Amino acid sequence: MPKPVNKIVTNRRSPNNEPDYIQAYVKQNPSAKKKDGLDIAAVRDKDGTSGHALMNLEHNRSKDKNPHRGQDFIPDSQLKKHINKK
Repeated sequence: MPKPVNKIVTNRRSPNNEPDYIQAYVKQNPSAKKKDGLDIAAVRDKDGTSGHALMNLEHNRSKDKNPHRGQDFIPDSQLKKHINKK
């Protein structure tokens, strides 16, 4: 499994099964459980790849389309592999 990377991302609508994605994200990136003011957000990177990343709460909740820095980006394709293993 490749290490999560930081990317410039934009907010996107959360999928219907968002709790499953969050659970898979935490399994792949256990540091996401820290109380550091970062939230797991559904995002899209500059290449158009959908995924999840850690973002500041105010950026995640703003629902804007402006680019923000997303920490520890993991593509949804990688998260889906762990969701399907349930």
